[in-house]
Amino acid sequence: MTPRPFPKAKKINGTRILLRVDWNVPISKRGPEDSLKLERTMPFLQELSKRGAKIILLTHLGRPKKREAALSTKRFLPLLKERYEIEPIYHKESVGSARDRAKLLKQIGASEPGSIHLLENVRFDVGEEKGTKVLAKAYAELGDLYVNNAFAACHRAHVSVAVLPKLFQSEAFAGPQLIEEVKELSKLLDKPKRPFIAVIGGKKLSTKIPVLKKLFSLCDAVLIGGAMASPFLEAAGYKVGASYSDASAKADAKRLLKKRNLFLPGDVMVMKKGSRMHKLEATSVGQIGSTQSIRDVGPATLAAWGALLGRAKTILWNGPIGITEQKASGFGSRFIARVIGAHAKGPALGIAGGGDTIPVIQDTQTLEWFDFVSTGGGAILEFIEKDGKLPGLIALKR
Repeated sequence: MTPRPFPKAKKINGTRILLRVDWNVPISKRGPEDSLKLERTMPFLQELSKRGAKIILLTHLGRPKKREAALSTKRFLPLLKERYEIEPIYHKESVGSARDRAKLLKQIGASEPGSIHLLENVRFDVGEEKGTKVLAKAYAELGDLYVNNAFAACHRAHVSVAVLPKLFQSEAFAGPQLIEEVKELSKLLDKPKRPFIAVIGGKKLSTKIPVLKKLFSLCDAVLIGGAMASPFLEAAGYKVGASYSDASAKADAKRLLKKRNLFLPGDVMVMKKGSRMHKLEATSVGQIGSTQSIRDVGPATLAAWGALLGRAKTILWNGPIGITEQKASGFGSRFIARVIGAHAKGPALGIAGGGDTIPVIQDTQTLEWFDFVSTGGGAILEFIEKDGKLPGLIALKR
């Protein structure tokens, strides 16, 4: 499904453009950390500004339960000024409030062509996640056209992603970053070259059961690591000691264990629970002690997986295969990043993504080695599971 692209020749001087971006990045005490999500939206944002549009930025940040200062988009202002030399006009008003909206309309109307307006966290309005049409109409009053450049949010049927664009009809478009995401990820669905291998990691298996079923039908091999592997190992009769294991996914794991293209770790790196020395040791999956927890994939498994990936023609990687917050237990994921990167751009099509995967790729300095690194996390997996039919993309259908 190809969404309607934003026309390059469109006259937009003085036009109010509602631009949905995904700047949902980790926040430290010093403000937002830089990420691909911000980096990739800048060229289009700057282009619209140079062409005289009045840009009204919409983004969410975290999962607020109320209007929390810690999740306010105001936190972006220092970074935007220092790193990107952009000084948006920040608006704290609630779009859902008629009084605040009148104020916004007046301020945006009086602003100069090329001005950039940063609205407050869209999730501060309770109707956003509920897909409330009343809130969508309120947002629509602020703009003349709508552009979605936030692939990572397209799997959500929220107001700013799936409801608002329908109100603009032919004046709702996909930004260049969104178009690129769809183009690259579609290569995984449209007759991928074989062997096609997927490396899937992370923590919660239960949330990934639907996409795993799809991947088993698409791929020649699905390599599963990280805490996601624990329910499978238990289903196979192994004990995982003090390791985290998603109890709600054990029944599904037992059923999927029969898949011939499923590959699990044969050995793992473990650490004694409560150890302050972070001392790791390799052990087979049949020898995990009751006080030990799995921290990474073992060397024998990495050697076997490296050989499989070396023969692949299409590779998808989503989710670390071990705990990456600590250098000692992030070796397996760094190894996977280097192996896939080394075989991408020629020998194989190498695509990766996910909020916890990208930092590993950046840490290994292999970002440029991959054919494509997506800024989507859950959106990548749902794109594959649903054959590209995401709410945010359906709303922009040609």
